Amino acid sequence: MRVYVSGPEESEKAMMHTVKLLCVVFSCLCGIAWASSNRQPCHAPPLTSGTMKVVSTGGHDLASGIFNYDSKTNKFRFVEDTTHANKTSYLDVLLHFDEGVLYEIDSKNESCKKETLQFRKHIMEIPTDATHESEIYMGSPSITEQGLRVRVWTGKLPELHAHYSLSTTSCGCLPVCSSYFGDKKDLLFSFYGVETKVDDQQVFVPPAYCEDVAFEETPDDHSFFDLFHD
Repeated sequence: MRVYVSGPEESEKAMMHTVKLLCVVFSCLCGIAWASSNRQPCHAPPLTSGTMKVVSTGGHDLASGIFNYDSKTNKFRFVEDTTHANKTSYLDVLLHFDEGVLYEIDSKNESCKKETLQFRKHIMEIPTDATHESEIYMGSPSITEQGLRVRVWTGKLPELHAHYSLSTTSCGCLPVCSSYFGDKKDLLFSFYGVETKVDDQQVFVPPAYCEDVAFEETPDDHSFFDLFHD
């Protein structure tokens, strides 16, 4: 469900161009690296929240807003920031991955769209079959508080004919930057101001007006990544 707004943000373009370059650097494993091919995938904290920005590799701003994630129940909420979105529409989505349900919410009009989500992998949790490529430093490893050590994980999503790269903090497994490269689209995700809490866990509960909405059937490859497009 999309609500229409307007207004470009030039500073946002510059920021996202920088983010794109950083993500490419992470994906290429540049910088100081410590290889560890047998490291097991880390697990996200029980609760995380912050800002998520999504761009295409072509440089288009696709989404920017607040995310909340519950790793125990595998539920994710993303509400796009309409004041900074460099586009004419925005998203308010709730995904219950384990249940295979995607809600697109329009709180202004109190309407809801409910879809089946057959493909349930996403970028908030590292798949159990992911490969740990290395650890790299963003910034300086020798100057206090001037660097961040991150771990880079990679893998394939054969059902989507895609592959991914996920970067998390070395301590805590917080999301930093992720990339998704598929036949249909290439996406870069960046995370800012990440906290290990969610202020209001009601964000994971669909509004009452979503309860009686009928499911819309979707293809088997319908996924989280389909939410973001030009």
